[in-house]
Amino acid sequence: MTCGVEPMPGSRRMAEMWLWVPPLILVCLPSACLQPANILESVHCSQGLGCQLLEENWLWPPGDALPAPGQDPVLVLTQMETRNGLRCRQQRDCTPCVQVTLRLGLLDCTWHRAKDAIRLCQVPRLEVSRKLDKAVLHVLDIPEGQHFSMWLYLNQTNAFKELGEDALKLLTGNENVSLPIDQVLPCLCLEVWPNVRSQEDSPRTHLCPFASDAEALSRAWEQSRLKLKVFEGMLSCSLSAPCDLPGELVPCWRGAPRASCHPLHPQLHLPLAPQVPQEFPGLTPHPNLCVQVRSNGNTYLQSCLQKDTEQHLLLRKTKHSQGSSSTHVLEGGTWVPIAQAASTGNGIPEDALQRDLQSGECTKVWSSEDGENHELWACSLQKYSRRRWALAWMMALLGTCSILLVLLLKKEELKRWYRILKDDYSSGGALRGRHILVLYSPDHTGFERLVGTLAGALARLQLTVSLELWSRGELRSLGPMQWLHAQRHRVLQEGGAVVLLFSRGARAACSEWLGWEQKDRLPAAKPDSTFLASLNCILPDFLAGKSRDRYMVACFEELFPADEIPALFRSGPVYSLPSQLFNFLLALAGPGVGQQKRNSLRRHAVLISKSLEDAVRDCRGKEPSWRYPPLLPPQSDNTQLTGTSIRPSVES
Repeated sequence: MTCGVEPMPGSRRMAEMWLWVPPLILVCLPSACLQPANILESVHCSQGLGCQLLEENWLWPPGDALPAPGQDPVLVLTQMETRNGLRCRQQRDCTPCVQVTLRLGLLDCTWHRAKDAIRLCQVPRLEVSRKLDKAVLHVLDIPEGQHFSMWLYLNQTNAFKELGEDALKLLTGNENVSLPIDQVLPCLCLEVWPNVRSQEDSPRTHLCPFASDAEALSRAWEQSRLKLKVFEGMLSCSLSAPCDLPGELVPCWRGAPRASCHPLHPQLHLPLAPQVPQEFPGLTPHPNLCVQVRSNGNTYLQSCLQKDTEQHLLLRKTKHSQGSSSTHVLEGGTWVPIAQAASTGNGIPEDALQRDLQSGECTKVWSSEDGENHELWACSLQKYSRRRWALAWMMALLGTCSILLVLLLKKEELKRWYRILKDDYSSGGALRGRHILVLYSPDHTGFERLVGTLAGALARLQLTVSLELWSRGELRSLGPMQWLHAQRHRVLQEGGAVVLLFSRGARAACSEWLGWEQKDRLPAAKPDSTFLASLNCILPDFLAGKSRDRYMVACFEELFPADEIPALFRSGPVYSLPSQLFNFLLALAGPGVGQQKRNSLRRHAVLISKSLEDAVRDCRGKEPSWRYPPLLPPQSDNTQLTGTSIRPSVES
């Protein structure tokens, strides 16, 4: 195509401006070297230029109607480059020109004959299957005699991150590529293309198989870390995550150690930007400040400036348009007027807090900038707690002296008290420092009280016990999965054990998770139960035979017989309580327990058994009327866990 010169009437200078003759040069790639029908019959140029076709052209311009599928292939414009040049008939007789280079390509290999006729359209087929501890990528239908390259990477916004040294693989035939389960993430993608060096635009097959996988998303959150720091007087945080995760950063206030963290004003929320430091303008750093990462209503991460902090009250002071002001106190996640706050009714005078607020003893944390005239102030309660503790110590000292006086008057009672203290110390030597996590199904209120009785007795023997019943506040803040992972990691890292207390509800949850058939419909388990969340973590260990040194299985024999525990969990010792409580305590203490400590544990087992028998009778009286039907075991041992069902595994 050439564009001839047709100067517009007027000045000579205007004519010289249009002395550009741009011939069109078409560069056809190998994937575009076909002969479709001639569809361009004319070319139109802007005013002042004349254009004509010198020879046939097969370009299909953008925006024109494309032929129906199954007809001739379609050439599309993929790239256009221009450069200036001279067209010379003889020396010193040249015309300035613009050379236009077009690159054309086929539309997505959709032609019905493309796969058979065009080599570059012959790409393999990709499939993915997931097993318990790995994912398998199946590369199928590789044409005979052709080689392909496969690239595994994490698709992040700012960069593509390769998966180690084996991220790029050469494929010479059908192949199965295994990936560890910790690399199965929502941003895991792969590309496959022909290994032909001469072709720069070889078509690539893209696949991100776990983009919508809930377990992969949960695994990405587990591998994420949130860090806080103070930089130039401003609170800054950064999230390191393997993938770009959706969510927001929510500053929250934790009034005391181990207390729940309550979100601050919505103006302080920031959209999550992974791998990039983010700051909270106007928020003054304070030891009681934390930041949570929330997504879809769930809290996945939380980080605080300091772990151990003094108790502080957070006050909100509001200035009204009439010139008056009001003060509220944050209690239990709710703003309560200072006159009605529980803190002011527990020995902290309201007027004293108001004086601290006005005198500057409190720290200003934040003030709104949207005309609401809200201010957040943090007031320390240390001086008030000192007064209360002094009175409490005096009362405790007086009570202790009174008890000692009574015991001195009764020597026999004093000797008995001394023996009890001695037994507690000797048994504590066997169990002191051990940390256990008790997992159970909250079937009903009576059963939870029974579990609490057992956990309380173990705690009195100087065991550190983690229990859902005692951690409801932390569970609401972190969510069951995050809380469970943190507790399990801590217990196993310290050499402790995870205790599985089986009941009818626990067996029903296992059968539902494993996909076992039931004769009748079972009552639905609580969706926020940590026992349901724990099945994702503990089942792999039992299936892999790693349960003996990490887990202990027990049940209350009058409520649930041990032979009804699924066989998968009976690979190690199973303890029926309270009849086998002594053996249970010995297993918790570990090897190397001397005779004196064994005798002490035996005496404590007798006392604890009596309290458990009373709790079991109370539990039986509060047990619901429904009953669970017997389970139908799976038909084969060669099974594969996928989500919430079991399917036969296939090794290729």
